[in-house]
Amino acid sequence: MSPHRPLANDPLASTWSAGLRSALRGYARAHLPEPMVPAHFVVLPELPKLPNGKVDRASLPAPSAEAETPSDYVAPRTAVEARLAGLWQDLLGSDRVGVETGFFDLGGDSLTVLRMAGQVKEAYGVRVDLRRLFEEPTVAHLARMVGDQPDVVVSEAASPRGVAARDMAADATLPDDVRPTASALPPASAPYRTVLLTGGTGYTGAFLLRELLERSTATVYVLVRAEDPARATERVRANLAEYGLLREDDAARVRGVPGDTGRPYLGLTPSTYRELAERVEMIVHNAAISSWLVPYPKIKPVNVLGALEVLRLAGRTRVKPVHFVSTTGVYPGHRGARTWPEERLTVADGVAGGYRQSKWVADNLMTSARERGIPTHVYRPSPITGARTTGVCSADTFINHLIKGCLQLGAYLDFDMAVDLVPVDFVAASVAHIALGGVREHGVFNLPGAGALGMNRIFELITECGYRLRKLPYDAWYGELTDAAARGEDNELIPYLPLFGPEGPAEEVGFAGSRPEFDATHLSAALAGSGITCPPVDRDLMGRYLSYFVSTGYLPAPDGDGPDTQPGPEPLERTTMTTSTPEAANPTAPT
Repeated sequence: MSPHRPLANDPLASTWSAGLRSALRGYARAHLPEPMVPAHFVVLPELPKLPNGKVDRASLPAPSAEAETPSDYVAPRTAVEARLAGLWQDLLGSDRVGVETGFFDLGGDSLTVLRMAGQVKEAYGVRVDLRRLFEEPTVAHLARMVGDQPDVVVSEAASPRGVAARDMAADATLPDDVRPTASALPPASAPYRTVLLTGGTGYTGAFLLRELLERSTATVYVLVRAEDPARATERVRANLAEYGLLREDDAARVRGVPGDTGRPYLGLTPSTYRELAERVEMIVHNAAISSWLVPYPKIKPVNVLGALEVLRLAGRTRVKPVHFVSTTGVYPGHRGARTWPEERLTVADGVAGGYRQSKWVADNLMTSARERGIPTHVYRPSPITGARTTGVCSADTFINHLIKGCLQLGAYLDFDMAVDLVPVDFVAASVAHIALGGVREHGVFNLPGAGALGMNRIFELITECGYRLRKLPYDAWYGELTDAAARGEDNELIPYLPLFGPEGPAEEVGFAGSRPEFDATHLSAALAGSGITCPPVDRDLMGRYLSYFVSTGYLPAPDGDGPDTQPGPEPLERTTMTTSTPEAANPTAPT
């Protein structure tokens, strides 16, 4: 027998394959919401190839559900569990279904779970609360939802994606080693020669980098997940180009640095860490996982521990001012009006969801570090939308997924909540201007938009741009959305079904009647004389955003009788941003 020929039943290979599948699933779950984790992982000795060397997709084996191990399997204990387990077996093609095994672990996906919910409705005459089902997708939990047994309390946290307030407070305690070292040189004075930017390959990060380059002569080091400096720099340049922000002379001042904010020492090699500790004079920390669907424990390594690693670097060799991009989502959600000042956070109760909670913790770590001698500045922008100048938008935000999902459905939800949107170029210009100006007296800045809109008004503006949309009561809209999804229709909101339920949206989305206001006294003082002000999101700006999305194919062209959207965006060029003052900001809803 050839030593290279695999055994027909190789236990070592089977064990290795199972371990690899487990590792891949663990990695996917650390970075994706549960419904988006791949249902199957198939391990092959090599990929089948066509004569031209490309992968022969037609020859790839069909994926199949991975069997439960005996220790994983829990047999049905009631008649309801047995019937539901049988239903799952038929849907998933499984020989058996344990009542404590997750639906997605058995090979289900977000569309299959909707078909399953439709069959449960037929069998029991009840509409399944998909939000609760996505949170714990097991037969046992589903049986409690449709059977006679009362449901159990899963967590005392504000949402199943979050943690309790006391856990947030514990994580917000700054470790003793996060402080300037005894031998650290004092902070350099502006103008800075070198700046470190994290999150520079994202949407907001691209605009931050552009502003840092335009408003200074500094060399900007950009922390990037990449194999080497050349590929790191290539990723940074490609991201700038994607949003029309790349300039010919950027190569001389942009340095890609391979690293990872979710790893100790920022994933840097010892020599690179020492080099940055010595050379960098100021840090803009923008990196974060911003998904509303990822639970706090999975988001913590990047959003919380990454902030700690940035602060540790800031205290080494030379003290470095840190400018941290937070969010107004760190303020607790509530109904009615309330004004939030630019000061240290004290209230954790009411901050719902893993993303918002992780930013609350990191925000507190920053203000604590300021008290220990690291000059930190925290910026809390409202939800960021497209650029004022060109309409360039990121499709990967909740509000834009909501808009596309409602357009696909042909209807929007009647929900009385104020929504504040702030253009990305205003945020980037404000942060860069303040950061490059040196250490400031105040450490916290709210960055609200120029005026909040009701959620209903946002969709009215969209209809004024020519899109046909029906306004539905929430329960009717939710019913149409889940029915459309159960029929297998494509809709942008399917991954967000955990944030919607029969009674209303989850706390992460916001509260009906919410009218928060954000004081911006510190921001106004810091921007005085800069010419940087924030435009309102009105009919013209909304048309610019929609036109950009039409030009990229993210949205279809309008089909209604109303005014058409504005012409497509022109290439981005350097302009001064002007609009109303921050003090004029109206109530908004933290997200």
